[in-house]
Amino acid sequence: MEVNVFLKQECINFLTRQFSKNSNMKTAKTLFLIILISGITLSAECQKSGSNDKIKSLIVSEEKYDMLVKKQYKDSETYYDSRGNVLESINYKQGKVDKHFKYQYDSDNNKIKEEEFDTSGRLKESSEYKYANGLRTEKTVYDPNKKIKSKKTYVYTTY
Repeated sequence: MEVNVFLKQECINFLTRQFSKNSNMKTAKTLFLIILISGITLSAECQKSGSNDKIKSLIVSEEKYDMLVKKQYKDSETYYDSRGNVLESINYKQGKVDKHFKYQYDSDNNKIKEEEFDTSGRLKESSEYKYANGLRTEKTVYDPNKKIKSKKTYVYTTY
């Protein structure tokens, strides 16, 4: 953050000097854009790498404005495990549950189970995944009664 503030201040100082000398406006604008873009990039990197906090959950809300009326709806909820894997994802439409998924992972962070629920919270279908050497080899989809609906196999060709 301090680097970003420093860059902005240097940019302002440079532009002040340039304008006071009535020098080339195109050069000043170009340099300003370069410094601005660099500052934005550095700021984003600082935010990305600056925190060791792990996210446990994320709730997104959306405000909609219609004829001077403000409506606020919950847009989504996402819950994570300590390794950053999504455990549960709920998407809303106008504040009501639209899609709801729960996930399970193995010790290598591979998704091994996915459950989809209907809008009332009942299990709609579930999928189980198998892996070999870090690659997905199979996906089996079941109905709520554990009857197989579909099965995909993955075959990889390597060099």
